[in-house]
Amino acid sequence: MHEIKKLILKEWYKFFLASLVLLFVLMSISNLISGLLRSNVSGFEVLMNYIIEVPSFMSKILPLSCLTASLFSINKLKDRNELTALFSLGYSRKNFVITILQASSIIAVLNFFNSAYIQPFFNENKYILIPNVDKFKNLNSEGLRSSTIGSGKIWYKGENYFFSFTAFDKESNSIMDLAIYEYSTNHKLTQITNAKKAVYRDQKWVFHDGKTMNNLNNLKFPQIESFITKVFPLQETPSDFEKIEADITTLDIKKLWEYIKSLDEVGINTSSYKVTLLDKFSTSFICCILALIASMSIFNPNRRSSSFGKNVLFTLVFAILYWLIYSYTFELGRSAKVNPYVATFIMPLLFTLFLIYNFFRYRKIH
Repeated sequence: MHEIKKLILKEWYKFFLASLVLLFVLMSISNLISGLLRSNVSGFEVLMNYIIEVPSFMSKILPLSCLTASLFSINKLKDRNELTALFSLGYSRKNFVITILQASSIIAVLNFFNSAYIQPFFNENKYILIPNVDKFKNLNSEGLRSSTIGSGKIWYKGENYFFSFTAFDKESNSIMDLAIYEYSTNHKLTQITNAKKAVYRDQKWVFHDGKTMNNLNNLKFPQIESFITKVFPLQETPSDFEKIEADITTLDIKKLWEYIKSLDEVGINTSSYKVTLLDKFSTSFICCILALIASMSIFNPNRRSSSFGKNVLFTLVFAILYWLIYSYTFELGRSAKVNPYVATFIMPLLFTLFLIYNFFRYRKIH
């Protein structure tokens, strides 16, 4: 039985690698040609953009390669009548499916590592490879995060003040959990203002639920003033805060999770960021799903009882249907119209139920 398993794995990985190389070459050619046709970028910038995009390519190619690996490896075993021989020797269909699941699980782990760590690493270094990333829409920043110091807050220097804040909510034009440190012309601290949040309204920043500490630059005891609302002459606008913030796609999975928790604590809607996080798990899990969908043809091991063309068409339709619906639910999740867990896992769950139903149905038949 061990030799039979080795044969199945050998054929599966052989077609997986062939499919991976073919799809990678096709996507590479498409990316490079579309980049070279643009007049506002140099050949070097196109090449650097391609290098940055390679991990993103791989996250899309790996699931499809799992699908084609199952499809073509099983078809080859059928053509040589080896599939029927395997089952006649006592190697059950259940064991065959488990073998395919084990093979695709390794690819799923690699895909998760790619999307969780390698892709953020490449995005983090895109400014080194391409100084002017604004030329490429695929490299545009997403999210709220900027570099932080010690406390985990974001720091920024204004004309005569420093300020720190936890996050900026672009939907409500609000700064969360902020502190303003004002200083005099001789660089002495004069006043500190803390507020729960500040909202940009009528071209003014209105601070809510805070306190101000005055007279910090003289020998008098500081005066503390509490307020419910207060207009503060902050010179920055919401667009400035969007520029202050950096790209959440540069965060590995651990930092992204910590960032989402910090936003939840200050009441910011994190649906779009949770979808980005959960997508890393979902796109890895789908490697196994597509591999198993393509393996359902083992229940018709005889070449005469199953058309390879029909199997290809059936499997490709399922793959296209999956990606179309998943892309739609993904965007619904990012816009907070659907729960992030529903948006990212509804399709894998439905396809899993479909697989379970068919495997039990074929099991009863055979």
